[in-house]
Amino acid sequence: MNLQDLIYFKHLAESLSFTETAKHFYVSQPSISAAIQRLENKLVTVLVDRRKTLKQIQLTTAGEILYEDTIKVLELLETTQQKIQNLGQENVYYGFLPTIGGYFLPKLMPHLADYHQTIQFVEEESSDIMLKNVLEEKVPIAIIGHEKPHIQEKNLQEIPIFVEEMALWMAPTHPLAQKEVLETKDLQDEVFISLSEGYTHQRIFDQWARINKIPEPNILYTKEIKTAQSIAASTQMLAFMADIIVDEHTPLVKVPLKNAPKFYIRLILNTATENSLAQEAFNEAVIAAVKKEFIASV
Repeated sequence: MNLQDLIYFKHLAESLSFTETAKHFYVSQPSISAAIQRLENKLVTVLVDRRKTLKQIQLTTAGEILYEDTIKVLELLETTQQKIQNLGQENVYYGFLPTIGGYFLPKLMPHLADYHQTIQFVEEESSDIMLKNVLEEKVPIAIIGHEKPHIQEKNLQEIPIFVEEMALWMAPTHPLAQKEVLETKDLQDEVFISLSEGYTHQRIFDQWARINKIPEPNILYTKEIKTAQSIAASTQMLAFMADIIVDEHTPLVKVPLKNAPKFYIRLILNTATENSLAQEAFNEAVIAAVKKEFIASV
């Protein structure tokens, strides 16, 4: 059954005039007559009473039934078309961490050009909060850091990106800045600065400090990456950080740690979340971009 034939029939049913219908669609009257004939042949019935004794054409009972259902069909098709068109305009969401997001976004965004006008960043300060939001289905997809190789939460899909070794960052004038690698024996009298509770870095540092018997009074905590870097640059404190969160223009010097603890970075999404079609397509695009930009180069 031809959709255009139904459109012609609807107008004919409302105008009860082949001439008016043909004029409305800028086609010939025989074209309208042929369309109605095709519908009648398809349905094996008569839709329009064309008797010359009538002042104007009339719909038959079958024609009335088809007219009522044609209205429903065309309205449904219009709604469906609008939904499909809206897919390209529907917002999609991505979990963004200021600490590590600045490293990944410039590399991922060129692969996500189709979503530049609809992407919405859900920003959180720490990986812990972002992980909680993904598990609670508040954020559909995000890149986070973690102290363990696998998080092992139900319904959590993890795509490992890469692993970084934690290091100590210090002012160029620091006595340890010339060292090729730092051992525990070099650090017993040093003062450290690290991110505070709620950040992955804090847990990694806390465990490392306990294992290496670093005295607690020798540790200063802050919630800001820039604060940690600024203090380390202007004092003799040692900042405990991963490369990925350090400003590329930092004046600090990086010195590796012997048997350094690791920082695991991965893309996460909750497989139980009921996403929109647009969000699902976006998630697949992010996964593909991550695999192409990062994993393929490992």
